[in-house]
Amino acid sequence: MPMDWSAPLGTIIGAVVGVGSTLLADRSRWRRDNDRHKTEVCRETYTTFLIALSQSHSNMRAATFTTTPEPSERHNVLYNAIDESGIWRARQCLSLSAPAEIITLAITATEALVAMQNALTETFDTRSDRYLRARTDLWTANAAVREAMRTDLGESGPPDPEVELYRSPE
Repeated sequence: MPMDWSAPLGTIIGAVVGVGSTLLADRSRWRRDNDRHKTEVCRETYTTFLIALSQSHSNMRAATFTTTPEPSERHNVLYNAIDESGIWRARQCLSLSAPAEIITLAITATEALVAMQNALTETFDTRSDRYLRARTDLWTANAAVREAMRTDLGESGPPDPEVELYRSPE
């Protein structure tokens, strides 16, 4: 008498479907959790960079108000003002998690920061034309990198109002 294979075959097919759907659901959950974690890491890294960029500017301005170094010492005073903010470490962290566009914009922003440092090294005056141009360049670069970071994080809503202000200065 031939064996009836329908019951064992049905059991095997049911097991394969059950295990397959479980694996598929787990893979989908893992991907969603992984994407969420990556977004959180990027948000933290972006925030750290933007805070350090702002702190660098504030530290340099404060240095011009609180110290009167000799011209030969200005560079070191301003370099330390930037370095204390952690901007260089923050920019390196971006290279581990940010897309190339954001890394490029972050480099542009830090180059604008160095240009500001150079302007202040020369004049040590936050009212000088050279400093004011450097500040506008820094703010423009800061606004561009912030907007790119918002886009990368999938933020909706109106753009940062400062972005348009610095893209078309009056």
